[in-house]
Amino acid sequence: MGSYVPSTKAEQKEMLAAVGCETMDELFSALPSQMLLQGPLNLPAGCSQAETERTVRKMAKENQVFETIFRGAGAYRHYIPAPVRQITAKEEFVTAYTPYQAE
Repeated sequence: MGSYVPSTKAEQKEMLAAVGCETMDELFSALPSQMLLQGPLNLPAGCSQAETERTVRKMAKENQVFETIFRGAGAYRHYIPAPVRQITAKEEFVTAYTPYQAE
């Protein structure tokens, strides 16, 4: 599997020049050295989607569901009647526009 490279070396050089830097090290020179990565990350080899799903499902089984939690905002299991889901999914209710929004 190839690595994800968001930009070419030429594009990186152009972006650095736009902010007045010649190198990435110069760009991050204001950061304390202890905050910078000192070597390669110790990451395990990649795995397939099936392996990832098995791992995540196994981890999820370790979650504990509490009968009562004190976090509000619907962070608990509750019943929502079907008509409520249908009504709130209507196009008129799903919009970024608000009538009090400055135009």
